[in-house]
Amino acid sequence: MRGGYRGKPKPKLPSHLKRVHVNARIQRWMLDELKKRGEVGIILEDILIKAGFKYQAEK
Repeated sequence: MRGGYRGKPKPKLPSHLKRVHVNARIQRWMLDELKKRGEVGIILEDILIKAGFKYQAEK
């Protein structure tokens, strides 16, 4: 048996994005649409910024 990962590696995310657990219920069709447009986290971040959401990173 061969060990190790044999699939296509995922592209690296931009350095300013960090993985954060967020509880949000999104309907399946909306999630599918976001995936069609690109990386879901980046699309959601863009939508929030355009809606006027301001985020201050903890220091």
